[in-house]
Amino acid sequence: MASPGATEGSWGAQRPPGLWEAPRASTLLEILSGPAARYPDHPALFLSADGRTADALTWSALWQGALAQAARLAATARPAAGEPVLLVAPTSAAFMTGFFGILAAGGVPVPVAPPASVKLTRLDWYRGLITGIAADAHASTVLTTSRYVPALQACVADAARPLQVLDAEGSLEAEAPLDAEAPAAPGPSLRSRADPGALALIQYTSGSTSRPKGVALTHANVVANMSIIAGAIAREDSIGVSWLPLYHDMGLIGALLTALYSRVPLLLMPTALFIKEPATWLRAIGLCRGTITLAPNFAFGHVVRHAPIEELAGVSLASLRTVLNGAEPVDAAAIAAFEEKFAGLGLRRGVVRPVYGLAESALAVTFADEGDPVVDVVDAEALEGTGRAVPAVQGPRTRRFVSVGPPLPTQDLRILDPDDRPCPERVVGEVGVRGPSVMEGYYRRPDETRDALRGGWLHTGDLGYLADGRLYLTSRLKDVIIRRGRNYYPADIEMAIAAADGVLRAGVVVFGVVIGGEDRVVVVAETKLRDPSLLDVLSRAIRERCHAAFLFGPDDLRLVPAGGIPRTTSGKVRRTECRQLYLADALPAVSPRGDEPSSD
Repeated sequence: MASPGATEGSWGAQRPPGLWEAPRASTLLEILSGPAARYPDHPALFLSADGRTADALTWSALWQGALAQAARLAATARPAAGEPVLLVAPTSAAFMTGFFGILAAGGVPVPVAPPASVKLTRLDWYRGLITGIAADAHASTVLTTSRYVPALQACVADAARPLQVLDAEGSLEAEAPLDAEAPAAPGPSLRSRADPGALALIQYTSGSTSRPKGVALTHANVVANMSIIAGAIAREDSIGVSWLPLYHDMGLIGALLTALYSRVPLLLMPTALFIKEPATWLRAIGLCRGTITLAPNFAFGHVVRHAPIEELAGVSLASLRTVLNGAEPVDAAAIAAFEEKFAGLGLRRGVVRPVYGLAESALAVTFADEGDPVVDVVDAEALEGTGRAVPAVQGPRTRRFVSVGPPLPTQDLRILDPDDRPCPERVVGEVGVRGPSVMEGYYRRPDETRDALRGGWLHTGDLGYLADGRLYLTSRLKDVIIRRGRNYYPADIEMAIAAADGVLRAGVVVFGVVIGGEDRVVVVAETKLRDPSLLDVLSRAIRERCHAAFLFGPDDLRLVPAGGIPRTTSGKVRRTECRQLYLADALPAVSPRGDEPSSD
């Protein structure tokens, strides 16, 4: 990489003696303050704006930047101990120094997606998101970057709760001391230590199935999860690469914080760069000889479709040992296509490892073992009728589920029936998790906390089954469609429909509604087609695909334009909101016309 301390092939040689063996931190503040004191000039992270060059950020620069942000907060917002502070910033030094600066000032960071991640047509929704999270968290301050100050000030101007917008890149009027324990009058002292049992982070859930809730995590929760992730994948010669957004738990805890905790060099890229030019992800891995990377399932199909091999001449992926695939239902075909297309670049089979996690358990719960993903083929009749995953030979009435592996150390896992009793092997039930990573609860929501944490177990809302010690996920509890006494899983139906020519990639949502006492299945599909005859062909194809795989067609099919399906800031479909729009007859409709643009 063309930057000081980031030349090609030199990354692994930069770790000074003792850095890997030094004791691990017990709080988030210590993962910066400790190495900053011992190895101040050693690079901790690398930031790349283009996937070709990178700027090194040293431990000292990050820590001193965090203390400067803490002084800014202490001199202006003066957060009380444990007070939530919203952090709105892109992948940048400002995000990292802001995150740790909030902690050093005694506050609790609440990462929120920046306005740039939201389409112009969704700005009203974003205004509601930012003010809603602020109100839910009782936050009075937003720490952001110069770029977003005007937009955020406009968003919060009419908020019911006053919200101060601070520019993390602006000048600090009063000179503030940068000593970790020196007082920053008139605010509280800056700190480099914390109580492991104190709140370290409030991670708002995506809201894909309900309104966002604040997951309250202590330092001990997050450290426990980082420890098991690092133990599963990190080595002394590891090098990480990530383009995941830092406001999302997979990017924040899985990439950034775990890399700092384990002192693994990490190259961070903007999410928008990967979306626009997915080849940059692979190019960056080749240039820094990355060994670890991670991504949701859609990324594998995206890079296969939009990263021409000719753009990757000379790139080697032979260094990759681990590619974590999580945050979305895992598709074995997408993994196989990824490994096949880039095998000529040295990508080895079996490096992609499906994983399962959720914000309520900090992040990681299970990791698949190294090697080819384990796919379980089960009888559809038994699954839909009795909830049993009976092994079967592949056929038209079977379902395929990819194993997300056994539970990680310290993570206990059970499959629970509706009475909270353990299910036998191969019987579908709700996934229950127990361990030191499990959240304290939902912030300021005692009723929902009691509902989620019952009998010592976190009730995840995810459905799945265990077979040979491995977890297989089938659906979300609230998403299950009941039709004539049988259970169907939306992800299965969506996958079958998505293959229809004319449906946009990841542009299908399926849900059930009850109208007039009757269960009905609704399909909403995005398309760029406009010609009436082609829309008719697409409608028939969707119904035929659904009927062939599940022996029924949708009771209602709505074709909507691109962007017609509401999504979270991390790209997941907002199934509950889509259902509400459908019931209110407020879904946008495709307007047929003679000219028909090319479909995705």
